Amino acid sequence: MFAEMIEADYVVVGAGAVGLSFLDVMLDFTNADFVLLDRRQAPGGHWRDAYPFVQLHNVSAQYGVNSRPLGRDAVAAEGPEAGHMERAGLAEIIDYFDGLFAEKILASGRVRWLPGHDYRNDGTALSLADSRTVQLRARRRVVDATFTGTQLPSVAGPGFPVAPGVRCVSPNALPATEVGAAGATVISAGKTAMDCVLHLIDRGVDPDAIAWVRPREPWLLNRAYLQPHEAAFATTVNGFAMEMEAAAAAHSVADFFWRLEAAGIVRRIDARAEPTMFRCAIASDAEIAQLRRVGDVIRRGHVVSLQPGAVTFDEGRVACEHDRLFVHACADGVPRKPARPIFEGERLTLQYVRRCAPVFAAALIARVETLDLGDAEKNQLCQPVPMVDAPRDWLQGHLVEARNRLRWSALPALRAWLGDARLDTYTALISRVMETPTPEQAAAFQRWRSAQSAGYARMAELLATE
Repeated sequence: MFAEMIEADYVVVGAGAVGLSFLDVMLDFTNADFVLLDRRQAPGGHWRDAYPFVQLHNVSAQYGVNSRPLGRDAVAAEGPEAGHMERAGLAEIIDYFDGLFAEKILASGRVRWLPGHDYRNDGTALSLADSRTVQLRARRRVVDATFTGTQLPSVAGPGFPVAPGVRCVSPNALPATEVGAAGATVISAGKTAMDCVLHLIDRGVDPDAIAWVRPREPWLLNRAYLQPHEAAFATTVNGFAMEMEAAAAAHSVADFFWRLEAAGIVRRIDARAEPTMFRCAIASDAEIAQLRRVGDVIRRGHVVSLQPGAVTFDEGRVACEHDRLFVHACADGVPRKPARPIFEGERLTLQYVRRCAPVFAAALIARVETLDLGDAEKNQLCQPVPMVDAPRDWLQGHLVEARNRLRWSALPALRAWLGDARLDTYTALISRVMETPTPEQAAAFQRWRSAQSAGYARMAELLATE
């Protein structure tokens, strides 16, 4: 027996940033009603489990939902972030989603909210509080907003055994944990690990007292070339052009990235190591300078276990102080999964349709869902862009995204939506600036346009031959 039966046009599973971005557009363009459920008690998804010193790696202007600005699009005038647009921290992001939820999602009167419920494949939702089961029926579709869900160390755990007596904490516990004279070791090479290293240095921990386990070396996008505001237009668009020019001239995927580095588009932390990892992490020159202050970098593969006085790696064992602090920052982030069709009859699976842009993708998919098209046509418009993990994936994502954009621009309704979409900042910026560009801006735009054809063609050739 079910405690209740609930019926709606759409059942949306997951109230994180992706699910809310989808709902935001659907509320604006349809009269549909919705059931929204999440395992958590409040909206915001992984942000509810995030470490307190987290900050967006990309600008606030490209995050959140389409109808509601995040921040004020402010640009720092001085300091290490001079010329860079604001990036929200945890408290601002949580406040943003709380306000959106109360003032639009629930206020619409068209969304039934089921917090603390786990969705099952049989169409039921299990209450995690009292184990009661609710039967859900979607008249149109069940929307999976968890497929690209972010994993965090505080939830996933370290991923390796930690012996009793070893001081090992997640990033969430780091601000309240004393480092001590023995120093600290940060485990992982990803965005979270970089945040932990920067946090420790900001706290005054001597970089010589920090060790950093980096199983793989990452390529990092240079934040200076990802600034969607008018003052940075020429720099940003010239960056787009340099990327296409680097691709056209490249002899291999590796050579493409060396050329990107020479142009300043990407950075690496250690100039002596060849990166094999690329996950869309973004850093400024100031942040990279700080990260480079940590000289004790351990490259022995992944951690297998922590014991008092020793760390076991894939490639051997390393002694350490018994009271050393370890910070496990090695959750998988966005797990790499095989793509599936986004539109499948009664199911809709939210995935990326542009590189490293989850909330934009959810908004775009929602807009496509509102169009009078069949699933085959919708899937042609929304080819999933593969999750990036290695340099090769960046090229593959470029090509899929470029084909998606060509299809979007051919459809008047989508072209008009993109022209006004807050989350598609570059389209709006380019449209606005190119109405009355300066000579420098016009030259940058023409350089980019001229470079695209050869750049994309060479990317396809490199992927086909390697």
